[in-house]
Amino acid sequence: MENNFDLAKWLAGEMTADELEAFEKSPEFNTYKKIKELSGQMEAPAFDAESSYQNIMGQAKEKPVVRLRNNWFLKAAAILVIALGTLFILKYQITSTEYANAGEKTTFLLPDDSEIVLNSDSEIRYKKWNWSSNRSLDLKGEAFFKVAKGEKFDVNTSLGKVTVVGTQFNVRVRNTNFEVECYEGKVKVAFNNKILFLEKGSSVIVRSGKQLQSLPLTTDRPSWLLNELKLNVASLNEAISEIKRHYAVEIEHSKISSDQYFTGILPLDNIDTALEILCKTYHLDYIKTSDKKITLIKE
Repeated sequence: MENNFDLAKWLAGEMTADELEAFEKSPEFNTYKKIKELSGQMEAPAFDAESSYQNIMGQAKEKPVVRLRNNWFLKAAAILVIALGTLFILKYQITSTEYANAGEKTTFLLPDDSEIVLNSDSEIRYKKWNWSSNRSLDLKGEAFFKVAKGEKFDVNTSLGKVTVVGTQFNVRVRNTNFEVECYEGKVKVAFNNKILFLEKGSSVIVRSGKQLQSLPLTTDRPSWLLNELKLNVASLNEAISEIKRHYAVEIEHSKISSDQYFTGILPLDNIDTALEILCKTYHLDYIKTSDKKITLIKE
């Protein structure tokens, strides 16, 4: 109760110099200061002053005036209510972000215990607060989802939307490429005004808005979780971008071009082997100028 008394006197500006000095040294002072700042940023709604004055005067004639001695305490209570309401609204709107840097993978849980593994250079944003009423997230890059049984949510990307219920699936969105693979259960995929339903072992590949023929899945999880990079009808630039992303290296290839597409698997635990496979396919060679810099040249 003493804390409330001090807070009220401080908000009302009725503390003596000694009281103010002692109050500012208290452990609660920083919290009270933040609340005061938040409440000070809020504006009261506009109202008709003349009409309000007439109403008050009319009520004054009917009822005896009661003088409130501790009006500063009421002021403090009002500010606390407003500040707490502001904090609640801010918390409701906060967006959580999970990110995996180049050359890394990140695993985290959603509030419903669904597991998500982010691939290199990927990001997911969602609202953790009140997740049960706002079950959607935004994905940039690639992620594998292991959804808790019976749970449902939407995965939004710049190229399409995936709706899931208790399943395991992978979503990849890079530049104009959009791929979804279903490893368990069933997923709904929406893109370019089309809707597809994928069942276990099936996938969809969309390149620059066009749906390509996809092959049946042969594993129970994405290749990148097995330290392998599986590429389907990928251009040379796309293959190089994936190697750069997973190994966190720079690759100079401005003088190299090819119209040939690559379909195959590259290892994610041995960059030399990955480069040798790629270079053999495109009749190239490579030079390591440093641990993190590589130059591709023609044979």
